[in-house]
Amino acid sequence: MPEFTQFLAKHKEDLQKIIKRLDSSFYFYDLDELEKHLTYMRDHKDDDVKLWFACKANPLSSILKLIRNLGLGVDVASLGELEQVVSAGVKSEDIISTGPSKSRKYIRSLLKNEINSVVVESLYQLEWLEEQAREEGVKAKALLRVQLPWDEGKSVLGGNEITAFGMDKAAWEKVNLKHYPNVEVIGFHVFQWGNILEVSQLEKIWDKTCLEVKDLAQKMEASLEVIDLGGGLGIPYQNESKTIDFKDINDVLVKLKAKHGLNKIWMELGRFAVGECGYYLSQVIDRKTVRGREILVLDGGTNHLARPALTGQAFPCHVLKEDPSTETKEFHVHGPLCTAIDKLGVFKLPENVDYGDWLIFSQAGAYGFTEAMPFFLCHNLPAEVVSYKGDIMTPRGIKTSSDWLV
Repeated sequence: MPEFTQFLAKHKEDLQKIIKRLDSSFYFYDLDELEKHLTYMRDHKDDDVKLWFACKANPLSSILKLIRNLGLGVDVASLGELEQVVSAGVKSEDIISTGPSKSRKYIRSLLKNEINSVVVESLYQLEWLEEQAREEGVKAKALLRVQLPWDEGKSVLGGNEITAFGMDKAAWEKVNLKHYPNVEVIGFHVFQWGNILEVSQLEKIWDKTCLEVKDLAQKMEASLEVIDLGGGLGIPYQNESKTIDFKDINDVLVKLKAKHGLNKIWMELGRFAVGECGYYLSQVIDRKTVRGREILVLDGGTNHLARPALTGQAFPCHVLKEDPSTETKEFHVHGPLCTAIDKLGVFKLPENVDYGDWLIFSQAGAYGFTEAMPFFLCHNLPAEVVSYKGDIMTPRGIKTSSDWLV
């Protein structure tokens, strides 16, 4: 993805027009850059590596349609995501279902939509999949999700924490797959780490995963046609300059495939796929000094962009200003909510930034608006604007509280 200065040179005029038209916070997605990025990954992967987009990262229809056109699959984790993906024209064979909460009713919906495969995360899910497949007269494909112990610490997906994802090896080893004749287990799914920037660390995690899964498959007398390693590939946020080249990831996957005698490896990419194509823009409403600290208050905050409050990790921030000063100052940037957690980070910005200026947060294409807390205090919901092949489109405009309050 391009550096911020390149992005601004390309889109500054567009952004100024959008600001004038909307006059409220919005997301902006550069789909030309996204297309280049996804095409690069698609063209630099091994034939036995299948790429899926984790819809939870950004379910915007414009992004899903581009992913569909490029031939990538989509991973859905709820009925809402499934309906959004199907509405975007993604074919059933290009959809898989993950997520720890799958009811009998939801599993029925998956089978009726002929979804490629279901990631089974519990005994109930396995029983319901067998039951619904029998009633539908189909053979359901499944991956069994495994939660492994680690000594690496925590991560956004749990790491060594006990989470709701899947079951441990001991629990799966007790399952006799012959009791589920209408479910074809094609492999296993293990994903417990997020936003890693070291390829060597990813290789270490995946190598252990392959060893553990091979052992489990043998004990269960289960097929190992597919190992789904999830995602975990990171993008740089604050104070990080390292980036991952997908060619290096592919090299690791090819190496592991040969080392462990694997057939197919699946990857579910969210942040790494779309994170760098997106930007969040919000206006400075107030500037003040409190107990020696410079504070900026924005039109939008955690209600639009919650990740800094959830992870303590800020998105890179810049000022859209005609005459920014060369001297910088440290600013604490807050949103409009009546809570101290509504803070987007601490940034060195031009010292003449003031009310009326607009801040741009980059790397916001993933885990942006749909991860936020939009209804608290009834502020506007942000628009989502797309740039693609010279056209500027607004799939969703500004929504005010009168659009949802009853």
